[in-house]
Amino acid sequence: MTRLMLCCSVLLLCACQSSHQQPQIAAETVPGKPGELPVKAFAALPLVQQLSLSPDGNFVAFLQNTDGDTALVTQDRSGKDVHVVLTSDNDKFRIRSYEWVNNERLLVRAWYPERRGDLKYVETRMLAINRDGTEEKADLIRIENSLVRRDNNSQFQDNFTVLPDDPKHVLLALDQRILGAPDVYKLDVYTGNKEMLSGNPGYVRSWVYDQQGRARVGVGIIGTNVRIVHRMNEADDWHTFAEFDGVKGGGPQPLGFGDDPDWLYLLANYQDKAAVFKTNLNAPSAPYELVYDDPKYDVNGELIYSADKKRAIGIDYNAESGKLVYWDKEAQQLQRRIDEALPHRTNRIISSRNKQHVLISSGAAYPPVYYWFDETKNHISIVIRTYPDLKPSLLARPETVHFKTRDGLDLEGYLTRPLKQTAGPSRTIIFPHGGPWSRDANDFNFWTQLMANRGWTVFQLNFRGSSGFGDEFEKSGFQRWGLEMQDDITDGVQWLIKEKIADPAKICIVGGSYGGYAALMGLAKTPELYRCGVSLAPVTDLVELLNHWSDMRYLDRHLHAGQAEARLGNWWSDRSRLKATSPVNLAAQFRTPLLLAHGVEDRTIDVSHSREMASALESAGLRDFQYLEMEDVDHHLSREQDRLQFFQAMDKFLRKYQ
Repeated sequence: MTRLMLCCSVLLLCACQSSHQQPQIAAETVPGKPGELPVKAFAALPLVQQLSLSPDGNFVAFLQNTDGDTALVTQDRSGKDVHVVLTSDNDKFRIRSYEWVNNERLLVRAWYPERRGDLKYVETRMLAINRDGTEEKADLIRIENSLVRRDNNSQFQDNFTVLPDDPKHVLLALDQRILGAPDVYKLDVYTGNKEMLSGNPGYVRSWVYDQQGRARVGVGIIGTNVRIVHRMNEADDWHTFAEFDGVKGGGPQPLGFGDDPDWLYLLANYQDKAAVFKTNLNAPSAPYELVYDDPKYDVNGELIYSADKKRAIGIDYNAESGKLVYWDKEAQQLQRRIDEALPHRTNRIISSRNKQHVLISSGAAYPPVYYWFDETKNHISIVIRTYPDLKPSLLARPETVHFKTRDGLDLEGYLTRPLKQTAGPSRTIIFPHGGPWSRDANDFNFWTQLMANRGWTVFQLNFRGSSGFGDEFEKSGFQRWGLEMQDDITDGVQWLIKEKIADPAKICIVGGSYGGYAALMGLAKTPELYRCGVSLAPVTDLVELLNHWSDMRYLDRHLHAGQAEARLGNWWSDRSRLKATSPVNLAAQFRTPLLLAHGVEDRTIDVSHSREMASALESAGLRDFQYLEMEDVDHHLSREQDRLQFFQAMDKFLRKYQ
């Protein structure tokens, strides 16, 4: 078997980075110990993101992050003809993504924070620009029909899809007629002129296009129902493909089309797990055909397409870690060659032209690295490391573990031990994930690597209610916040102690969002288990969260209110339980040192949750707690300076309890 040759090459970084050097690591506020890396090595945004080839393969574009700023950069494959196309300080607006439309023209998606009264939200916009920075058109989208809808400036204006074999136009979904119901337009990326191709029946929220560039499937919401419609041709009427209760869920989810426009790929339930099916839209009453299922995990992912973007050849989803599955034999063989050259990682082809491929490769102990793969020469080379200071030899290698809860439920978790382990039980951080309807996987995580670098063993677990493990498992967490969901975390701690992994006198709990809620509930319910806690952007009042999710100002408010009640409970009949499992009402039970932090510009969990919590803790007389309120900071610590601010505060706090 011919093996790939692995070599090195370097992407030429743009001039927006001084002297073409790596960003300098700022001085730390806390002196480090031997073997410790600077906090900024973990908190920095990836040096390069979203690297892709132009349609002819002669140019590359990428987003470069330098000391908190982001730039869209283009260059040719040799590292010459470099242009800084667009820059952002990530304050007033942020670059979401971009796409090549042709070899010269790019479309850029941007978002910015907005507010209307006490309602915080984001809006998106789109601009067109040439790869050399010329012919910028920031007013590409022009909202018309203002006399019909005076209230509509269209919140989301960057929902476009590149058309096959049309270098001048894209498909644009825009709700300029009916709020939240986008029509489909053909948009000229130079002039901004647009022509309506498909009108919205009044309830469709998103569209699925076939490879011929036609809107074929629409996913809509009517009251609390989800209705999926389809048509075979643009002259046909819309027909209902499926309709189901959006509160209960369980209906199909369209994924996309392959090269045959009659066949739709979709996700549907199979033996309690989401699996990939396909169906012939000419025979909508016929049973779905199973394409791929995983008996252990939901196959909640995205289709993988061939290099020409026409054939659906596989699925990309999270199993124990990131997993790529191909039903195309040629793609299987190509992936096998790459995986043999880059083992123990998930290797994704993200851009291809003429058997030239850009890969992004990452694993639990391997920060993402971009590679160039020349298929004809069987040659692979490094383009650039996204976290240049985090070398795999310095990172911990997580392992997957399983344990039983008190009621016999088998849970999957990930244990990250520091490189320099001490004999016997070690100091340990419990790190529950956010969501809670999300999950952890055994992939690269800069949070856990920072903690492990500081000598902590880190335990992540997928408690009941986590997504990805089947419908029954996820729904077992409904209305169980602070109850069995929290007991799962407690049982995980007890398992670590029993297995002599964790030192029972040196266990802390750290989390953000729902994980921040779980950290607070752990300190309130089982304070004897924890030496300290860190809670970032937590939910502290379940009644207030229920009110927020049911806010009548939101689009599809009836569906959101129904889902909120199903997942949390009824504000009236369940109010006693909701109050009893709200940390803000349990302040008198806290006695463990705590770092509480929240961003003022959080648009997911309002800062009032932490303000009320801090006030309650002060009133209860808890002395050993810190409240860090961060100006201009969002829920996800999206900006580099925000990550650095919080990570340095967390690092300093945790050092006191090592």
